[in-house]
Amino acid sequence: MYQSNIIYEEQFKIRASEIDFDQQATMSAICNLLQEVAGNHARELAFDITDLQKDELTWVLHRLNIAIERFPKWRETITIQTWPSSGDGLRAHRDFLILDSNNEVIGKSLSYWLILNMESRRPVRIPEKIMQMAPKKTEHVLPITEINFPQIKGTDYNQKYKVRKTDLDLNKHVNNVHYIDWALASLPDETDISKVDITFLGEAILHDTIGVQLQEYTDTSGYSYFHALHRPSDNKILAKAISG
Repeated sequence: MYQSNIIYEEQFKIRASEIDFDQQATMSAICNLLQEVAGNHARELAFDITDLQKDELTWVLHRLNIAIERFPKWRETITIQTWPSSGDGLRAHRDFLILDSNNEVIGKSLSYWLILNMESRRPVRIPEKIMQMAPKKTEHVLPITEINFPQIKGTDYNQKYKVRKTDLDLNKHVNNVHYIDWALASLPDETDISKVDITFLGEAILHDTIGVQLQEYTDTSGYSYFHALHRPSDNKILAKAISG
């Protein structure tokens, strides 16, 4: 499936701050760990965000597709494996596997990354030296698909959040995982979610207001909800997601 010499892995023990009332790791906690591992591996390969910033470039997460088969419990130790997995010139792919202590796969994720010029905030082509690190003809852990997001017609939920300093990342815009948190907070009580596919379309900065909308999502993919996150001041859509 992939070349073993490009795989990077780390182990984590699930902490109390990463669980919900069922003593299971939350989706956002898992997503934070994925970003941590991705950054650590990129640093080892000498193309992490600090390396790119020397050339006035930066990584941004464009899309994250994650499917959890079983959420790990409080104090459970998990292993996250990751590797760069090709791309299409403007987007670099990175795969993840989440394993339990018995080496059983309990989660999978496929992420899509862009490199932005820090001044223009526009994507640039992925440098060839980065693309060459990825195995050729990689079989991804989740299929590469295109999502036909519906138009928001009437919403079942409408909430607004003010961006705080603690919501910002190294690029001084809202950390991607906060969008996932805000989107999933819109779900009906007692709703169990094991899959999220989110595409990031814009940047929010300190003091921006973010609006979150939710509506039922019906197709054959097994997802149940559509989430749209926007900035009311200019009606800019910042992220769209489906969950189920």
